Amino acid sequence: MSIKGEFMYSNGVTHLLIKAGTLVDGNGAQPKKDMAVLVEGSTIVQIDHPERVQIPDGATLETCEFPDATLLPGLVDCHTHTNMPGDGTSVDDVGLESYEIHILQGVKQAKLALESGVTTMRDNGGWHRSVFWLKEGIRRELVAGPRILASGRPITMTGGHCWMMGSVADGVAEVRAAVRELVWEGADFIKVMATGGSTIGSMSERPSYTLEELQAITDEAHRRGRLVGAHTIAQKGIENALDAGVNMLIHCTFVQSDGSIGYDPKVGERIAATDTWVNPTIHVRRGFVDLLEQKRAEEGLTIEEEADLLESVKAVEDRVKVTSQLIKDGAKVIGGSDCGWHVYEFGMFHKELETLVMSGMSHGDALLAGTREAAKALGVSDIVGTLEVGKEADLLLINGDPTENISHLQNVVGVFKSGIRVR
Repeated sequence: MSIKGEFMYSNGVTHLLIKAGTLVDGNGAQPKKDMAVLVEGSTIVQIDHPERVQIPDGATLETCEFPDATLLPGLVDCHTHTNMPGDGTSVDDVGLESYEIHILQGVKQAKLALESGVTTMRDNGGWHRSVFWLKEGIRRELVAGPRILASGRPITMTGGHCWMMGSVADGVAEVRAAVRELVWEGADFIKVMATGGSTIGSMSERPSYTLEELQAITDEAHRRGRLVGAHTIAQKGIENALDAGVNMLIHCTFVQSDGSIGYDPKVGERIAATDTWVNPTIHVRRGFVDLLEQKRAEEGLTIEEEADLLESVKAVEDRVKVTSQLIKDGAKVIGGSDCGWHVYEFGMFHKELETLVMSGMSHGDALLAGTREAAKALGVSDIVGTLEVGKEADLLLINGDPTENISHLQNVVGVFKSGIRVR
């Protein structure tokens, strides 16, 4: 699978030279002062101090200068839902809207993501083939957006989480057929609901699929060259997903059968000992806390809203504790926002990376979780995720140093995707 961009510069320009006061390469090295990146077509061809960059004979050069900005790789968000509005509308209610609205919503969300510096993102579930159409529209430059890796409809049991999106399958034969259908439609990876979730009646504290069903999904996906991400809220679902060999545990909340959250060190050690990535998605709940606290300060809360706030504060604390322990145990934790879901708006990926810092990551490691490590988790690190010669010229310019304060990612000055400035 290739997601490498292709284009030709207009007005006879063959090369683009981008100069910045500071460069962070996304490989964990210390920031470097007074650096430049030379781009030919969509590809980075040189990275050096400006006076050392060698312009090829016959090249027509355009120069962009950002003397006060920090240049870093475009961000990679491992978890989005472009069909969802991120305004608190439930998945059940969004499912009542037309496919046309779903794709128009996606057009809006993709633009917001790109302008915030996210140049690659994974869509973890939408209706019908709408995300595939959005991805193709971006590829054809009909609409603006990051390059998208799409699951299409998540595979779920009858009555399971996100059943209304359409890929309901029960039993080994049906789940294998569902994987084949999604790959045929154009899925870049397979998303499976290994446990229930926030969908009404789906029971987040219980596994949705048997181990045999999950093994069939993973086996079929891997045979067809696709990674598998498993929505896992219940601990038993986490264990089943590990046994089945999935590539990413999404949420990984450690909810027990009684609904409480409790980290199991033995399971955590298993996660750390494997190549399985973990995508915690903490801000999707923290954002709700922020919203309610703001409303409380401005106009007060109802009794029901006060209860929601207390419950959400506890949920965030529990998720931070679980993620903190996973980080301490050596699990491969990466950034994926879950934006579009609940009240998580697009264009705010930095908020999820902030929660990784809250969970014990350094600011520098949180940046890697949203660039290099995220690209590895999605299987596209040969193309994006770091500033290196030969990779796509996906570049983000900000004011500030994200290795010292990850929140500086919100101070966007410029964004380039495949060498073309999009902001």
